[in-house]
Amino acid sequence: MKNKLILILCLLLITAMVLSSCASPSGDLMKGIISKNKDRGPESMDTELNQAILNFTWNLFKESSENQGNIMISAPSAYFALAMTLNGADNETKTEMLKALSADNITLEELNTGLNDWMTLMSKNRTAKFSIMNSIWLREGFNVNKDFLQTNADFYSAYIKSLDFDDASAPDEINKWVKDATNDTIDKIVDEISDDLIMYLINAIYFKGDWKEQFSPNKTREMEFNTPTGKVKTDFMNRRGNIDVLKLNDITGAILPYEDEQFAFIGLLPAEGQTPKELINDLSALDLMMLLKNKEVRNIELSLPKFECSYEDSLKNELSSLGMEIAFQPYNADFSLMREENDLYIGDVKQKTYIKVDEKGTEASAVTSVEMELTSMPVELPKVVFDRPFVYGIIDAETGIPLFIGIMENPTNK
Repeated sequence: MKNKLILILCLLLITAMVLSSCASPSGDLMKGIISKNKDRGPESMDTELNQAILNFTWNLFKESSENQGNIMISAPSAYFALAMTLNGADNETKTEMLKALSADNITLEELNTGLNDWMTLMSKNRTAKFSIMNSIWLREGFNVNKDFLQTNADFYSAYIKSLDFDDASAPDEINKWVKDATNDTIDKIVDEISDDLIMYLINAIYFKGDWKEQFSPNKTREMEFNTPTGKVKTDFMNRRGNIDVLKLNDITGAILPYEDEQFAFIGLLPAEGQTPKELINDLSALDLMMLLKNKEVRNIELSLPKFECSYEDSLKNELSSLGMEIAFQPYNADFSLMREENDLYIGDVKQKTYIKVDEKGTEASAVTSVEMELTSMPVELPKVVFDRPFVYGIIDAETGIPLFIGIMENPTNK
């Protein structure tokens, strides 16, 4: 039985450059390649794809919420990386991947076009800093189908380069791209490159935005936060005034827009006695949309902890639970549209995220990698105080899609 190679897809929250057209064995593979879809000028995102990404986000978050401690994932980062990979998949492998992405009623061409449109819409000039970047890194001398590379150039503006993976400097070059794409918030996605590792497909997303109404540092004070293991003292930002409040049964939340109102921070406090994980399991993506839709402006006093944390996880188990299993199986995976020899499978899908929330605003980033291997207050106002574990996210206000979503259990843990 022939050996299978490991395809490593690295999804980072960053936007990349245009990729090359062919399976050139070495060097920069972008020469002579021009993206064919640069000037589509979409006015809105496809409704069906919008819903698919929302469903995938909530499904992936439910699976990831089984992990312990502070959690933050970027489902869109994983979505872009897996979508690039999908362009090399066929037969049951492709069917399972589309289903896991909640896109089983969407053709691959529609998926590529829709994600290209969303990248264009999100890249418009805005006050907030936001970027989506994609790249593909090949082991030198490893041949990949030209059409696979061209498609990812056309729709994902992927930067593609072949490297000598046996050279000790190869991880440094990939990690420099990651560091640049995330504005130094994530310094690496690659530790060392195994002999079986053939390719990285990387997506990176970066966000930095100031609050529309900033918190005054003079009103920041130390308060108690009730973690699952006991009370800790940490700095809370405080603001009073008209704020969008969310209510659903006993769930309370708030929406804080960033300066250009394209993006917003959401925080959801579970009912007393309920954990964030129980809240997540009780809600659906539709419930979340209804919650956001039914927001109500109220005059309240808001207390939100400052926090800064990093998170990393393998998404392999989560994706398998969503039905994407064959892609991880060495002798069953079908990536024949990526390479005619059909000797690739996904070894792992890794993601790293970072977030910092303070009086001025928020900075967040994410990186995802898929690996393919070779077998072998003074006036009393209603109060919303986030002083116990809560669910939070940064959303695209136009689509309702959470770009980042997480659980804050202990704001003193970084």
